[in-house]
Amino acid sequence: MAGDDVVERLDGLVTEQDGFFTSAQAMDAGYTPTDIGAHVDDGSWTRVETDLLRLTEWPHHDLEEYSKWCAWLGPTAVVSHQSAAELHGLGSLHPQFVHIRVSGTARAHDRRLAVHRGRLVGADIEFTGTFRLTTPTRTVLDLAAGGISQFTLDEVVGDGLMLGRLTVDELFEQAVECGDRVAERVEMALR
Repeated sequence: MAGDDVVERLDGLVTEQDGFFTSAQAMDAGYTPTDIGAHVDDGSWTRVETDLLRLTEWPHHDLEEYSKWCAWLGPTAVVSHQSAAELHGLGSLHPQFVHIRVSGTARAHDRRLAVHRGRLVGADIEFTGTFRLTTPTRTVLDLAAGGISQFTLDEVVGDGLMLGRLTVDELFEQAVECGDRVAERVEMALR
């Protein structure tokens, strides 16, 4: 079985990921495939998805689905689009899928996910403690670039302004940087 230093390396990561970790992360920390199998067999770790494990005793909560998918998809995974809007309390989109943005070649073969590809800068991301999500401004820009209706975008922007999570100047300034279509849709939502 793994030594104390190996356990400590994995514990830090597990805390950041709400008790979730991949087999690759466990092996990077120093666990062997035999160690991983032993922990699953003795019940201290639970296999929750292909290549995704969780500490069995980790407390459950309403938002763990987001932590799970971000851990599974890797360090560039960020909750985005409709899912981020829902978490920020913007609009009433009620997404059917968990929307996550990744950069690079993260694997994403699951019908429960809507995976969007593209890089984000640090200013576009908030950290909740166990997963990352796009800021309200980045969320609006993503939705404006996507296929939601103008009515729904208007509702999202209105809620963000009312809650104090968006400012007109910042939103419009960043929308202009995203191209004409996004800028036009955001401008209509700000009227």
